[in-house]
Amino acid sequence: MLVGEIIRYYREKKGISQSKLVEGICSKAYLSRFEGGKVDFSPETISKLSERLSININKEIESFKRIQSRLRDWEYSIVMLNSSLIKEIKLELEKMPMINSSNHAAYYFLLTARYYLYQKMLPETKNTIEYVEKNYPTLSNYEKNLLLHIKGMYFLNTFRTTESEGSLTAVKILKQINIEEYNNEEYYYHLALAYHYANAKVQAYSNADLALQFFNKTYNYVNAINAQTLMLMQFESGNDIDFLGLINKYKDLIHTSEVVGAYENQLVLLNNIGEEFYNKEEYEQAAKFFEQSLILTNNASIDYLRRFYQYIEACMEGNLLENKKLIEKIDKGIKLAEKQCPILSTLFTLLSLKSKNNLNQYFNFLADVALPLFKSTNNDTYYEQYGKKLYSHYLDLKQYKKAVELAQNLRQI
Repeated sequence: MLVGEIIRYYREKKGISQSKLVEGICSKAYLSRFEGGKVDFSPETISKLSERLSININKEIESFKRIQSRLRDWEYSIVMLNSSLIKEIKLELEKMPMINSSNHAAYYFLLTARYYLYQKMLPETKNTIEYVEKNYPTLSNYEKNLLLHIKGMYFLNTFRTTESEGSLTAVKILKQINIEEYNNEEYYYHLALAYHYANAKVQAYSNADLALQFFNKTYNYVNAINAQTLMLMQFESGNDIDFLGLINKYKDLIHTSEVVGAYENQLVLLNNIGEEFYNKEEYEQAAKFFEQSLILTNNASIDYLRRFYQYIEACMEGNLLENKKLIEKIDKGIKLAEKQCPILSTLFTLLSLKSKNNLNQYFNFLADVALPLFKSTNNDTYYEQYGKKLYSHYLDLKQYKKAVELAQNLRQI
C-alpha cells in the first residue's frame, strides 16, 4: 500500500500515464490496483517501476515513514511553545515532497492551522480550517478531535473582535472533544479559557487546574504559568488581606516567569496586577503596572494597543496626567487603533470626547456607536461598563423609557 502510494505520487508528478509507465513491465489494470493498495508487486517489478521514475524506492519509503514521526514532533513542539524547534520542523516538513498528497496530509494541514494560531495569523488559520473541512471529510478520530481543538482555539483568539462568535461558541466546540481518543490534556487549558470568557469561574478554575497538572507532569513550565495565571483570575478578593495575597501570588508568578525565561508571561502578569488595582479604584498603582507592562510590549502589536488604552484610562480616572498631555496620548491611541482594531478605536474616541468635556457628543456616540458595537462583538465587559454610564445619564435627563430599555439589555448579559 505504501509503495503503491509512492509510485502513484511520482508518476502523477512527472505527468506519466499508467499505460506509459507499465509498458513492457505489467498491465495498466494491475498497476491501477497496486496504486490503490489492493494488490502487491514483486520486488523486481517495483524496482523496474522505480527505475523508470528515477527514484530510490527505499529512500522514499524511509522519507514517507519519517513524515508521521516529524508531524508528531511538530505538534509536541507547538504545545511546548518551543519556537526554535517549531520553525526547524516546519522547514523540514515543507521539503518533504509527498506530505501534501500522502495519507498524512489532513494531519499536516491541521498542524499548519495550529502553527498559524501560534503565530497569531488568524485569517490563514480560518482558511486552513475551512480547507480541511472541505477536502478531508473522513478524518481519523484523533484528527477529528484535533480539528475541534483548533476551532475552539480559533474562536478564543477572535473573541471580542469584529469576527467574534460569542463567548459560549468555544465552550460548545471544545466540550465535544473525546479525551480518550485525543489524549491531549492541553485542551483543558483552552476549555478553561473559554469558560473564563463566559464568566463561568468555577468551571474555568477546575479545568485550569487539570491543565496545570498536565503541564507540570510534562515539564511545560510556560504553559504551567499560563494555567496558574488563569486560576488567579477567577478569584475575587473581598478584603485587603485577600487582595494583598492575590497580588503576592501574581508577583511570585512573575519571578517564576523570569527564571524560566517566559518573557511574554511577565507582561501579562504585570498587566493583570494593573487590572486588579484598577478594579479597586487604586488608579495610581494600576497605571504603574500598566506602564511597566506597556514599556516592554512590542509597540506594533495589538497587545500594546490594549495596554496603552488601559494605562490612559487609569490615568484619566486617577487624574494622573495634565489634560493636554492626556489628550496627546489619546490622539496617539486613536491613530494607532484606526489601523488595527475598531473596538479600541471606539474606546479611544470615548476617552477623547470625555477628556475634551464634549459630554453631549460623548453620550450620543456611546448610544449610537459604542454600545451597539460592544454588543455585536460580545464585549460584555465594555457593554456593561459603558451601559451603566449611559443608564445614569438617561436617569439624569429623566428619559426613563430609554433607561428601562437599556436596563433590560444589561440584565441579559
